[in-house]
Amino acid sequence: MKIIASAIIFLFACSLLSGAETILPWSAGLNRPERFEKNCSGAMTIRRDTRENAIRFDAKFSRNSDYWCYPRLRLHSHETLAGATAIRFEFRAVQKDPAAGYLHALVMFENGMPYFPLPPPKPEYQQVTIPLARAVKNPAAVRQLRIGMNPRSEELTFYLRNIEVIGKPTGPAPCDVAEVVTAEAPGAAFLQGEPVRFTLKSSVRLLPEWTLKNWKGEVLRSGSWPGKRELLLESLPNGYYTLELSSPQQPFQGFRSFAIVADPSVQPRNPEMFFALDSAQSWLARPNPANSRHPGDGYAVVSEVARRAGLKTVRDRLSWGECEPVPGKFNWRQYMTNATLLSERGIQLSGMYHDAPKWAKTNTTHLPGDLVATYRFAKKLAETFRGKMAVWEFWNEQDIGFAPEGAWDYASALKAAYLGFKAGDPDLPVAIGAFAHTHLPPYADVVMENGVERYFDIFNIHTYARLCECPELLANLHRFLKQHKVADRPIWFTENGCYMEGVGKTDSYMAGLKAHSPEQEMIIAEFLPKMMVTMQSLGVDRDFIFVLSPYNERNGFKDWGLMRRDYTVKPAFAAFATLTDKLGNATLLGSRELGPGLRGFVYRQPDGSGTLVYWSLSEIDTEKGIPAVNLKDSKAKKFSLPLEGKFTGVDAFGTPFTVQSANHRLELTATRMPSILTGLPALEPTTPREIRPRKMAESGEYDRTIVFRTELSDDFKLLGDKSGVDIKREDAAFRLQVFNLSDETKSGKVAIAGGKVSGLPGTVTIPPFGKIELPLKITPDLNEDLRGEIRITGTFNGKPATRSVIPCCMLPRMSRKVVMPDMEDPGSWRVNSSGAMTITFDHKEKALRFQAKFSPGVDCWVYPEYLLQLPQESLKGALGLSFEVKAHPAAQVKQMLVMAVMGTQKEEGESVYLSVPNPTEQWEERFVLFANQFDPDKVQQLRIGVNTNAAEITYLIRNIKVLYAR
Repeated sequence: MKIIASAIIFLFACSLLSGAETILPWSAGLNRPERFEKNCSGAMTIRRDTRENAIRFDAKFSRNSDYWCYPRLRLHSHETLAGATAIRFEFRAVQKDPAAGYLHALVMFENGMPYFPLPPPKPEYQQVTIPLARAVKNPAAVRQLRIGMNPRSEELTFYLRNIEVIGKPTGPAPCDVAEVVTAEAPGAAFLQGEPVRFTLKSSVRLLPEWTLKNWKGEVLRSGSWPGKRELLLESLPNGYYTLELSSPQQPFQGFRSFAIVADPSVQPRNPEMFFALDSAQSWLARPNPANSRHPGDGYAVVSEVARRAGLKTVRDRLSWGECEPVPGKFNWRQYMTNATLLSERGIQLSGMYHDAPKWAKTNTTHLPGDLVATYRFAKKLAETFRGKMAVWEFWNEQDIGFAPEGAWDYASALKAAYLGFKAGDPDLPVAIGAFAHTHLPPYADVVMENGVERYFDIFNIHTYARLCECPELLANLHRFLKQHKVADRPIWFTENGCYMEGVGKTDSYMAGLKAHSPEQEMIIAEFLPKMMVTMQSLGVDRDFIFVLSPYNERNGFKDWGLMRRDYTVKPAFAAFATLTDKLGNATLLGSRELGPGLRGFVYRQPDGSGTLVYWSLSEIDTEKGIPAVNLKDSKAKKFSLPLEGKFTGVDAFGTPFTVQSANHRLELTATRMPSILTGLPALEPTTPREIRPRKMAESGEYDRTIVFRTELSDDFKLLGDKSGVDIKREDAAFRLQVFNLSDETKSGKVAIAGGKVSGLPGTVTIPPFGKIELPLKITPDLNEDLRGEIRITGTFNGKPATRSVIPCCMLPRMSRKVVMPDMEDPGSWRVNSSGAMTITFDHKEKALRFQAKFSPGVDCWVYPEYLLQLPQESLKGALGLSFEVKAHPAAQVKQMLVMAVMGTQKEEGESVYLSVPNPTEQWEERFVLFANQFDPDKVQQLRIGVNTNAAEITYLIRNIKVLYAR
């Protein structure tokens, strides 16, 4: 096969460049290392080798792994293989064992077969010419290719140079309208009343025709571009618009979009407005030389776009490690720059950090262990940024990888940070760090059990759920808050994002990044107002959409941001600005029944008038996953209200309309895109919104300045979900730290319940802003299930201190194991993955083998489902599960979970997520304890799986057993 392929390549090369064929000029841009993306089963680097005048690829592989290295080259929007006949390049390769040879050397077009074989790699350069007609069915459809090889040894270096695309010139390349037309407004977001002016770059030599369209694609105006290269449009109503160009001499593609929104200075905006955005600008809007259209920082434009959106609060981040790299030496960097830019525009910050400098850690990897340093940094922050902040959050998504320490460790750090923030700015609210898991796993319960209810004013959480999942998630959240006696705290969702549009479908002008298609941008514009109004109706006090600044995740495939990479706004920005303009000062009264397939919500404006928000249900409202959305189907549905008169309203993007009643009824048409009808007489909701009292944390009779913290020895092992410890022996050693975060000396007694403790003194005295450290041992008192808790309390200067609680167990002694033989039958498991999945039995390993391959850019997860054979496999009385597991590539596993599901439906049903320590490449046993918050007898299926960053994952499980009390 390789000999034949080499002959084809040689014969084809001999016939090239005859007639009108030439090297296409744009292909010179392919010879840059930044055009290639890493795509390798090992560790890989890509750089320019100036001596060889080539792109150099270096790869190192783990021994006994699958060795492959195929860096990916994506074509830009102006680059096409339409009309191309061949690709030519030179390559050479060396590997650690030169005699080992190569399994394959290939060029892969797009993501599928067939692959085009290359000649066997050699240490010296070979020139290769690939005839496209024989290599790929439709060259014009190719948007990416991979060039590489499978070596047979652990280290590989190969070089590419002189990449050329050969074909017939097809005339000038299409010109991207978004690149050559500049909107003379920050972010292309005009305020109503501003001149709507555009400039055409001089690179467009012949002046084109222009066409103006609204968000529906309807033509509004057209004309010839003026000779002075400036186009001034006559006044337009609020809305989202596009400008397209055309010329017989120059092809154009794409459009210049822009928004016109209400001027927020016309009316005062509510500082406690429900509608907010996560801008993340201090991290995401940093200078980026690779961004050819906006290489500098985006701080000013993001701040001004935030103002034009009508915002009063945005969320941003900072880094403790960057701001205080050594104790007492502060550099506020871009964080103060952005806080100032926003403050000057009347916008306050919800500020957050989730790192600690090395010098502030003790036995921790992420959280600070030095609570005095934690207090002092929080105090300094509050003092330095005073007047610019709406709230301080302590940490971010501590229930996942941002804090691998125990829940009690986070609670101790939160207490110190809260006290510091309050010392620096006493009246400013403090939010608990946002929980990533909206379903609130046992970790969250343990955090609350550690007395933190006196150390946060706002409950903070994130969600990336679908609209149809929100009622159940919010009901669970309200139950959680009531259970822990903090139902009176405001609820803020400081990240709320959408996955329903899927991965980006168009190529960004930035190499390696995908961008939303216009249709995907409209999906987000539909999702955003529906989600925010729904969340407000479910009892949320403030909702921050993720994210304002441009951002890509998942190797560049997932496109976030209400702004594009050129810092211009997407249609969802106009939808958000419409919410702040029409609803920002209003009070939600409740929902109103409008008819089947419709949603309606009633607001009261400050002047007493009514406002109705309404829409028809679409796939965005009703489906999970990534639905097939047909935006051409507007889902139009008619309904009426018992009103008389003429009324005004706006569509989702703020464009006004009027309606007139007839026969004492007001006839309206709802579509999938929300509309807002204003100026109504008092309109009553069908279901009033439940009003919950809100208040900040109180100290009560407690001395909040005494904070307990523990450093556990190797006699304790942290459970996988960080909600407890497995005590390996009796008389287990640990060190108890007692911090005094006040300016007066404190004396008192420490009490420890939950076991027999040795080494505890009768009375301790702690100096101001000091600590004592007590070496202790404990033999725990465990219940009949061999579970218990170490509960630390104390009284100082006559007042009780808040508790520290560490749930504990003794896994080896607490349980007997019952084998579940049917669980090791592949036929008993149901495929459940975001990729293509197989379930087999590996006879050599005597284990279940789960394999999954994923399409580029998808959220990669695999959670096969086992339906319990009830009643004989009932988990009634079970304490948990044990099993052995290993995975490849284990380093790419993001998390492993066991899901206990109270139902039999695929992917659905009430469930409890139980974290499992990530698998390694070797067999290891895992113990998963069932949470006390659910009844195992109600479990009807189990899912055991992983989330991964890898395009392909394999994991094996064996010896699955159910644990019962002895």
